[in-house]
Amino acid sequence: MVKVAIAGVGELAQELIRILLEGGRHEVTALPRKESPGNHPPGLRWCKIGYYNKQQLTQTLRGFDVVLSFILVFSDEAYQAQLNLIDAVVQAGVKRFAPSEWSVFEYCLFTPGIFMDYLSPPEKLSERNLSHSGLFIDFDKCRAVLPEKMDAVVSFTAIDDFAAIVSEALEYKDEWPVIGGISGNKLTISGLLQLGERIRGRGFTVETVKRHDLLLGKLGTWVPASLHSEIASNEQQLTMEQMTAHTLLAIADGHWNLTDEWSKLLPAHKFIDIGEFLEKAWL
Repeated sequence: MVKVAIAGVGELAQELIRILLEGGRHEVTALPRKESPGNHPPGLRWCKIGYYNKQQLTQTLRGFDVVLSFILVFSDEAYQAQLNLIDAVVQAGVKRFAPSEWSVFEYCLFTPGIFMDYLSPPEKLSERNLSHSGLFIDFDKCRAVLPEKMDAVVSFTAIDDFAAIVSEALEYKDEWPVIGGISGNKLTISGLLQLGERIRGRGFTVETVKRHDLLLGKLGTWVPASLHSEIASNEQQLTMEQMTAHTLLAIADGHWNLTDEWSKLLPAHKFIDIGEFLEKAWL
């Protein structure tokens, strides 16, 4: 049994915790900064912790095999919390660690691509306690803001696939790969647009953004909305515009066309098909 500590209990962390507990093969402890809500899943250990006392943090982490961080680094305070966590992991002698960027000691970078779940209808996201975090393509309003390079390839993975792969990786006996791509599906931008139009049964309104504007963090068009609690309401418009611009720039430069190391190391895992997933979601 692998002893796993989860730092931060946001949306993605809760999905992973659910998968880990269902398997019954891991001892899972949440390390949030707040008291237990009283309704956390059976079998989950809850340990309130402060991330600014490194000595206490180090002592808490002793005995764990793996620490997985889901701290969202949207502020200097959160950034420092993650740095303290990394120091404590080293001092506590934890074998494996994945910070919220999903890079890990041993050394591996977990890269799941874009989560296809966020292309689902808002009500489906609410059913899974996922916030509405808009992407550059909006299946609900049948519109897209895209880079000029329409043949760029993007990797998509379902959250359930991501959680399952991480769960299996915890028991992987050999050394983790340096680059740990989790690439469930690959589509070109134009292919994704065609998929959306087929599923929604109508054409999408498409606006393209020039590279010069993307480099400046500007879209000059509609901005994807986000209801994520970690982004202050008065900063959401600017934050989402900059994040979307940087995402589109990375797509155009090929950085979202990910490798598939974990797919090859765990060949028995069958990934969810994005077409089938979205067809079911939009029925």
